[in-house]
Amino acid sequence: MKLRKNHILKYLSIVIIFTSWIIFYTIPRDLQYPLFFIPAIVLIFYSFYPYKKQNVIAFILFGVVIFRFFIPEDFSLTNISFWAAMIRAILISSLFLIDRESLMKMYGYFRKYLFYIVIISLPFYLLYIAGLLPIGQIATHVGGDGDGRTWNVYLFFSLQDHPIQGEMLRFPAIFDEPGFLGVILAFVLAIEKFDLTKFQNKIFLFSGILTFSLAFYMLVAVYLLLSFHIELKYKLYGSVIVLILMLFGYMFFTAQFEERIVNRLISDEGYIWETSGRVGVDVQYTIVEGLRTLETKELLIGGGFQAYLGRGFTTGVTWDRLIFQLGIVFTGYLITLILLYGSKSRQTFLFGILFIISLIQRPAVFIPIWFFLLIVGVFMDDRRNDNQISKIIR
Repeated sequence: MKLRKNHILKYLSIVIIFTSWIIFYTIPRDLQYPLFFIPAIVLIFYSFYPYKKQNVIAFILFGVVIFRFFIPEDFSLTNISFWAAMIRAILISSLFLIDRESLMKMYGYFRKYLFYIVIISLPFYLLYIAGLLPIGQIATHVGGDGDGRTWNVYLFFSLQDHPIQGEMLRFPAIFDEPGFLGVILAFVLAIEKFDLTKFQNKIFLFSGILTFSLAFYMLVAVYLLLSFHIELKYKLYGSVIVLILMLFGYMFFTAQFEERIVNRLISDEGYIWETSGRVGVDVQYTIVEGLRTLETKELLIGGGFQAYLGRGFTTGVTWDRLIFQLGIVFTGYLITLILLYGSKSRQTFLFGILFIISLIQRPAVFIPIWFFLLIVGVFMDDRRNDNQISKIIR
């Protein structure tokens, strides 16, 4: 029974990662659900019964906002898109039913597989930066939102060709954007309490720096500043390592570092809050003024799944998407739940703060990988130390 459950946890951790891989979007949707989503749901509901009371409560409380996100304002029970959205909502919600010990094992597998992906992908990226094209292209994916983006997918590596920015010269591993990988790595390092004595975490930190994701840099900075559980000497040790790796990034990847980090923090427009970027004051003002034009009902409870399409007040992905789909009430409800469940310790509360901050630049969190990391981050602080995880996944 134990062996079977371990296989199930391995499968679930693979599904969580694979459904975020850019190649997943090249699979016809008619196959995505029977091959990945539905089996994962069945395994979760069957394997972890009977459910613990606290897990059921979390399933219900978070399930409310998750289902609200996926239910469109006008829906029909005969519409297959509605049922597809419900399957995704059920999968995400069901993650809350996994007991703590199993969740700990599942996170161990997830971290191990993520490490393998990153360590294999890094040489492809470095060779690409050196001017050598990767070999073994396995797929090409054209973005479905009509913005002209194309991804050339290689084994454990993807290259995005943007119609305006050109080829992305930042490290994305297997994901669609470097920022996506950057936020994942920032969350994993936070869960690991930034323990840089472990080789895996050093690789995660190095890879995060090579994403040149401003979100990664800012989340790491916030964590190091606010982490009370880390002694000052370890904070200084971690900060020195971060600065050394950043210096390495600047020396060998000057163009990427200046374009994606320095110029976004301070440019001819001024400091970051004065720029036209997603966190600039003018952009926030534009968003707020735009939201004031919504009808009261839509502003309060949102318009449901994909309500933002064609209605953004700014270019790029910003937090107003959450308001479009959830409204102020359900967005506030989600943030409140994260803070309440994270309030049991300084570590979990800090992770909750990091997750909420990430919503400013990456509000599309209603996919399995983000909620899995949220659950791990705010539910697992009393887990036994990492030595046990290492024993579990051997």
